[in-house]
Amino acid sequence: MVSRRLLAALVAFVAALTFAGGASAYGWPVRPFNKPHPIRGGFGDPRTVFSLGFFSNPWEGPGSFSFHNGIDISARPDTPVYPVTSGIARVMGAGQVDVESPLTNATRRVFQYEHITPHVQGGQRVVARKTILGFVQASAGHVHLTEIDGFRVTNPLLKGHLAPYRDRTRPSVAEILLTRPANGADVGPAAVCGRIALSAEAFDRPVLPAPEPWTGLPIAPALVSWKLTKLDGTVLVPLRAAADFRATVPPNPQFWTVYARGTYQNAPRFGLQQFGGLPGRFLYVLSPELDTRTLPNGVALISVGVKDERGNVGGLTQRIWIYNNPRGAACPEPPPVTTTTTTTTTSGP
Repeated sequence: MVSRRLLAALVAFVAALTFAGGASAYGWPVRPFNKPHPIRGGFGDPRTVFSLGFFSNPWEGPGSFSFHNGIDISARPDTPVYPVTSGIARVMGAGQVDVESPLTNATRRVFQYEHITPHVQGGQRVVARKTILGFVQASAGHVHLTEIDGFRVTNPLLKGHLAPYRDRTRPSVAEILLTRPANGADVGPAAVCGRIALSAEAFDRPVLPAPEPWTGLPIAPALVSWKLTKLDGTVLVPLRAAADFRATVPPNPQFWTVYARGTYQNAPRFGLQQFGGLPGRFLYVLSPELDTRTLPNGVALISVGVKDERGNVGGLTQRIWIYNNPRGAACPEPPPVTTTTTTTTTSGP
């Protein structure tokens, strides 16, 4: 007969394995460590700072545009922040502390904690869940967590990483847009002819609601993909990924090849004005240019699918009517326009 002490030890052992979620899993950087906290900024979210004001046609102008390279965990000002793994601390500035620890004998792992007032010194040995790295800055209301495995930024919400974390929310596709590549003019779903650009508005929702003004604001899906078929299922354009943040994020110079014009972040900034509490609009480039004259006339289906890190899916399908060269006339083509952009690295508001 198994003793109560042995039974208790077995239960504790199984619970520890369940919490770990894998050999490289780690807990949350704020107390309680073994309980999920609201995430107000997702991995891969757009970070946009437009140089021009909202009423000055900022969409094609310069600014700072980047992919969010971590997650933003909501926390009250002055909340203590702890390392999720033990290692050596590096103070990177007034608001950032890095902790480096080995992932394997040949690979390093670095965690970056931003928007905190440091409480450690560079080179100090820190212990997971025990050493206070710093305190959440009053102006931030969150701690930004980035994970770097080797030299690759990694999504902390992958299985086997941040734990415990459960997600049963379904990402959504709000709209599929057809525009002219040269000038962004809208194209209706009927009599589609010539060169068109395809994009989709898609988003996910945080599992736990963040405090106001961040309650209900969107985060990026982990995967956006699309395909084009005929009504009978014949494939015209095979399934392809438009955005894939499941493991890592693209380099920032690729921002406007993943996100489409018209995209802006939560609480966006246009010129000197920031619109706090305004939900972001996340538009994804499906195809920068698709020439319908390479496709057969008739009804076609644009199908866009979205997925999060834990396999929850959503999607939207829209019918269009491809109508090439009506009565022998050429498809109208608008004049080209030029744009100017800049990209920089940012971790989020």
